Amino acid sequence: MCDRIISFASIPNARDLGGLTTTRGQRIRRGLLLRSASLCGAAEQDIRALENHYHLKKVIDLRTGMERQEKPDAAVPGAEICPIPVFDVRMAGISHENRDFQLSDIPPMEALYRNMVADPDCRKNLGRAAMAVMDQDFSSGAVLWHCTEGKDRCGLLAAVLLLALEVDQQTILQDYLLTNVVNGPKAEIYAQKLLASGMPEGDAEKVRDIFLAREAYLLSTLAEIDRCWQDRFAFLTQGLGIPEALILSFRSQVLTGTPIL
Repeated sequence: MCDRIISFASIPNARDLGGLTTTRGQRIRRGLLLRSASLCGAAEQDIRALENHYHLKKVIDLRTGMERQEKPDAAVPGAEICPIPVFDVRMAGISHENRDFQLSDIPPMEALYRNMVADPDCRKNLGRAAMAVMDQDFSSGAVLWHCTEGKDRCGLLAAVLLLALEVDQQTILQDYLLTNVVNGPKAEIYAQKLLASGMPEGDAEKVRDIFLAREAYLLSTLAEIDRCWQDRFAFLTQGLGIPEALILSFRSQVLTGTPIL
């Protein structure tokens, strides 16, 4: 199992971006950039680990207001909670906490991913979330961001941050797909229960995919970025509105090693 996966008692799909290497040969420092599923119901031992081991200073909650109201995050002493929903409840669809959805509620995932960078409001919020991570004083502690499953909105923000740190596309995809190591067994159990209840196999497969990361989803986002912007740095600075100086400061704080020119 990947050594970046964090085995919390009750916070699913958690991992550290630390240890990944950039195209310039630098490495992301451990214990600063954390991603996970929601912190609702986090056990006391996990709260203490975030407080004392990671010195967590900021939690960026990417869920909608309704999701946050239904299942609010557990508080971590010393950590500021920053709610920055990537999209509103009308677009949430399967990302809503309520599992009593209809199959018609499940959107085409490639389209959902493309829309998170094509829609101006989504793009604005994604930029706000990225800047909330980047402007942290990492000498004082870590930042954690999450959505519900720690897969879609959380995975896209992780991809944006890794693009800003000049991590190559294949490494970004590999990090994204690590969700399946954690969520794969849960997805299979859920699908088998639906099959046992009489749901057709094709429909059960659609529901199972709710919990899984698929390479095609993130690739559809990257293709949309490449279609609309001159390059991916232009997407960061022009599309998301992130100042170049903030990106450079972010790199200087979280990367270690001498860059290869």
